[in-house]
Amino acid sequence: MSRLIVVSEPLPEEKIVRLKEYAAELGFDTIYETDRNKAESLIGRAEIFFGIINPKTDIPENLKWLCLPLAGVNDYTSKSEFADGRCMLSCSSGAYGVTIAEHLVMLTLMLLRRMPEYAEDLKNGVWRNDRPLRSVYDSRITLLGTGDIGRNYALRVSAFGPKSVTGLSKSGKSDCPAFTSVHPVSELDRILPETDILVMSLPETPETIHILNREMLALLPENAVVINVGRGSAVDEPSLAEALKSGVIAGAALDVLEKEPLTDDSPLKGAPNLIITPHMAGQRTLKRTVDVMVEMFMNDLGHYAREEALENRVNIKRGY
Repeated sequence: MSRLIVVSEPLPEEKIVRLKEYAAELGFDTIYETDRNKAESLIGRAEIFFGIINPKTDIPENLKWLCLPLAGVNDYTSKSEFADGRCMLSCSSGAYGVTIAEHLVMLTLMLLRRMPEYAEDLKNGVWRNDRPLRSVYDSRITLLGTGDIGRNYALRVSAFGPKSVTGLSKSGKSDCPAFTSVHPVSELDRILPETDILVMSLPETPETIHILNREMLALLPENAVVINVGRGSAVDEPSLAEALKSGVIAGAALDVLEKEPLTDDSPLKGAPNLIITPHMAGQRTLKRTVDVMVEMFMNDLGHYAREEALENRVNIKRGY
């Protein structure tokens, strides 16, 4: 019986041709099917699946590796097949750093230059141009999360001349030269009072859920802004809404929410100085994102064929 790879992720023709040729060299047949339902119907024949499946889909015994074209995988990590090693789970978290970092730069500038307020003025027919602007220059930036997204943002935002770019990570270490200093996440309460711009790009784990709660928000200076592009669960949304309404912080921008899409009863509805984008910072539309994502899969496919460890395999215990 032939060894089968099913690819459901929409890819440019040249990527499909290259992937099929490489897979054939390694002894695999490849079926390319972008219809989600049709692709999932093939999972019972596949040894490898590259694409998105319904998290509730049963993992058959024949499937040995699911490669998700996503950075966040918390919807999948509870499945027993991944926990006990019957099927390997990998992700594409290294593919999104550039596109999300650019989104972060945009949100940073929009908040500091008071775009939510000016947009509200114009919507209400008010022509006003006297709101004091702020600059990234000489600001104190804190990155809660120093992975691919955090590193790419740090490298870009450092060109604006901030006073400091402080990283917070589980290990308290990073090899990225753009960070002024890096500390363990356990020091968050010490760092927040010295933060003008807080950028969050954390995965979802038990430790990160509501890591930015009412108490932590209160530690920020009142001119601080908060941006979250990691997982919506990292922010206590009712507390954030209250902090915005009461002036505890100056503004916030969210590309991820605890419940998506935004609901009518969300506490964030009507909160001032808030930008919400619909979880689109990491779209798979940039050529570079697709290039890196495919290279990551093909690199791991080579490892898989040689019975070597996958470089991008998810650590189920850690959750990323």
